[in-house]
Amino acid sequence: MFRWCLLILCVSAQSPPSQQPVSANISSSTIQQQIYDVIVVGAGLTGLTAARNIQQSRPGLSVLVLEARGQVGGRVRYSTMQTRNGVEFLDTGAQFISPTDVELLALIQQLNVRTTQQLTCGNNTVFQQTRRRKRQLSLQQQWSTTLFSDLINTPELINNLTNTSISTMSQQMDAADSDSVNRLMQTFFDAPGEQVSQVQLALTCSSQNATAVEILRRFGHGQSLLAQGGMNEVVRRLADGLLIEYSQRVVSVNDAAYPAVVQTSAGRRFTARQVIVAVPIPTLENIDLVPTPEAPFQQLIQNYGPTGHAYYFTMSFQRATWRLNGRSGKVIYTSTSGPLVWLTTFDTTFASSCDNSTSASSSLWGIAHFSYDVPFETRKKLYIQAIMYSLRFADFSPLDCVDVNFATDDLAKGTIPTLRLNIPIDSLKYLNDFHTLYQNVHIATADISSNSLGTMNGAVHSGTAVSNYVLQMLSAADAQSNGVLRDTPVESTTPYIYSTSSHYPPSMFAAAAVVVPEQQNQTRIQNSPVMMAPNSQNSSAATTQFQYETSSQYPTTVETPTTTTMKHFSFGNLDNTTTADEPQAVLYDSPPQQAQPTLNYSTTFAYSTSSVMPPVVPIETTTLRHFSNGNLNETSTAQSPPAVQRDDPSILINQQQNGYAYTTSTHYPIQLSSNRNSGINSRATPSPEVVQQLQQVSENASNSTSLQLASSLTQLVQTLLTTLRLQ
Repeated sequence: MFRWCLLILCVSAQSPPSQQPVSANISSSTIQQQIYDVIVVGAGLTGLTAARNIQQSRPGLSVLVLEARGQVGGRVRYSTMQTRNGVEFLDTGAQFISPTDVELLALIQQLNVRTTQQLTCGNNTVFQQTRRRKRQLSLQQQWSTTLFSDLINTPELINNLTNTSISTMSQQMDAADSDSVNRLMQTFFDAPGEQVSQVQLALTCSSQNATAVEILRRFGHGQSLLAQGGMNEVVRRLADGLLIEYSQRVVSVNDAAYPAVVQTSAGRRFTARQVIVAVPIPTLENIDLVPTPEAPFQQLIQNYGPTGHAYYFTMSFQRATWRLNGRSGKVIYTSTSGPLVWLTTFDTTFASSCDNSTSASSSLWGIAHFSYDVPFETRKKLYIQAIMYSLRFADFSPLDCVDVNFATDDLAKGTIPTLRLNIPIDSLKYLNDFHTLYQNVHIATADISSNSLGTMNGAVHSGTAVSNYVLQMLSAADAQSNGVLRDTPVESTTPYIYSTSSHYPPSMFAAAAVVVPEQQNQTRIQNSPVMMAPNSQNSSAATTQFQYETSSQYPTTVETPTTTTMKHFSFGNLDNTTTADEPQAVLYDSPPQQAQPTLNYSTTFAYSTSSVMPPVVPIETTTLRHFSNGNLNETSTAQSPPAVQRDDPSILINQQQNGYAYTTSTHYPIQLSSNRNSGINSRATPSPEVVQQLQQVSENASNSTSLQLASSLTQLVQTLLTTLRLQ
C-alpha cells in the first residue's frame, strides 16, 4: 500500500498542479503506534534538507515529516497560476539565489534542477552610487570580513550595536549609502529600520561575507540566480520519496521523555528517538517545549522576529512586454496619498538571454506596503496601476495575479526575522546552526544559521548540520544496543564471574563515551546479571549468596558477600564447632547420598571424589594407621598393624613441630625422623615384586581416578607390610 502511495505522489508531481498536494495515505493508528527514528517538524527547506540527508545516509531509518500546511516549502511559497503555457506553479515567496550560496547550489545540482542568472534586459538606475563616507563603508567591510563566530562571541565588537537602531545609523551616512541600507531593510528583511538593532546588519554582513550593497546585488539586483521552474520545483523534488503527513500542526514537543513525544492540535501523538523542530524562531511561541528552554533562549524568541507587514505578489504575462520597451522590469514606486505607499518589482522570468525570453512564461515578482488593509481585488488593481504608471504602459494586463502576507500567517509570522533593540548579548550565542533543547530534540532553522543568516542557503546549512548531529546520536545509540557499549548476559555452567567487555580494549569504550552524552548513558545503559547454571542439579547455598555483573567497567551494586564464615569442605574450615549465627556446613556439592559408615579418623573429614559418579563401597582401612588417614600418632594395639610412615622405606620423613608428617609425592625424597620406631626392620628391602608393582601404580596414576589410585596404593601397602614382616 505504501509503495502505491509513493507512486501516486510521483505521478501527481509530474501531472498538471492542483490546488492542494496529495498527502500520503497512512493509517492514523499505524503512525501513532510506531516509534520513529526521526521526526521532523516542518517541511520547509531546513526540514526537508535534514530529512533527505538522514534518509540517504541511512536508508533503514524511519523518518517522518510533519507539516502544518497542505504543501511543502515553508517560506518558499508558491501557488498555481495561469501562464502562457497553461496552469503552472509560480513562486510567491523566496526565490533569489546568490552566486555565493554554495550549499544551496550543490543541493539544486543534486536534484537535477537547472539555474540561470537573473536577466537585466533594459535600463537599471537603482544603484548609481555617489561618493561614500569612508568611515561607514569601512565599518561594513569590517563586518563582512569578520568570522560570524568571532562576532557573536566578542562582546567588545557588538556591545555598542545592540542599543542603536539601523535608522539612526543610516542618518549618519550619505544619501547613497543610506538608500542601500534602507532598501536592504525593505526588500530583504521587510522591517522598518527604527525597530531593528544595528547588530542585525553586522551579523548579516558577517554571515554573507558582503556589504549591504553586495547583498542587494546578489538577491534580485543583477547578480542573483533563478532555478528553472522556480524554488517550488526544488522543494517538491526535495520532498519526493519522504514520508510526509500534511495538515499536522504540532503544539507540543516533550524532550523530557524517551522516546520524545510530539503532539498535534488534532490530539495525535507521535514518538521518536530524535526530533528536529525546523520552524521559524518566532513560531516557537506556538509550541509547548518540554523542558522549558533556558532564559537566554527564551529572550531570543521574544526579541527576534519580523516586524514588517508587506505583501508579496506575483504576476504572470503572455510575454515580457517591458523588455520590448527597453525596461528591466525593476520598478520602485512611492506615494504619500496611499493606500499603496511603496512598491518594488523584479523580473523573475527564467530565460538564458533577452532574445529568447519570450519563449518562457514571463512573470514579475514584487513587494508592496499599504497604509491600511484593503481587499485582494483592490490590491491587485493598485499593483497594476503602479506598474503601468512606472513603465509608462498604456495597456498592462497580466494573465494572473496572486499575493501573500507572511506577517499575518501564524505559521510564519513574517519573512526573515530581525533582532530588536537592546537584545541581550547572551542570547546571540544560540545563532549556531541549531540548538538542542535537552537531549533528543533539536531546533534548526535558517534564522539561527551561522552561514547565510536568514536565507535559503542558511536553511540548507542548518538542515545539514542538525541532520549530521542526529545521525551521530543514532549511531551511538545503536552501538549500545549492538553490544559495543552495553553488555549482554553470559550463561555458564561453572561458578565463575564472566566479564563480556574484557575482550575489547578500553579505548573503544572511551571513544564511545565522547559521543554519547552523560544523561543518555545513564538512561539507556543497564547492567545485566550473569545467568549461572547450577552445578549438576542444584546448589542453592552457593548461587543465592553472590551478585554477578556482566562487565567489570560498571561498579558493583551490592557489596561483595563475605563467605569465610560459611562451613564447607572446600574452604578447609569444616570442624565440629558451630555457632548459632553460622550457616549449616555444606559437606557435598551433590545431593545427599546414602550415609557413609563412621570412620575412625582424627577429624570428621569425608572425601567425595565426584558429585556425579555413583557412590562406591568404602575400603576397609580403619585399622590401618597411615599419614594420609591422619592417625599416625595413635598408639598401636595388638590387633592393628604397624603404622605406615612413608611410601618408600629407604627415605625418612621430616617431622614437623605439630607431629604431622607431610609428603607431596612419592617421586620426591622423603626423610623420616629418627624418633619414630614402629617395630619394622628398617634395613629390610622390598622385594622386586613390590618395586615393580609400585612402578606400575606410579605410571598409571595420571590416568586413574582418586578412588582407583587409593585402592591400588592400599593393596601395595598391604603387600609391602607382608613382605617386611616376612623379612
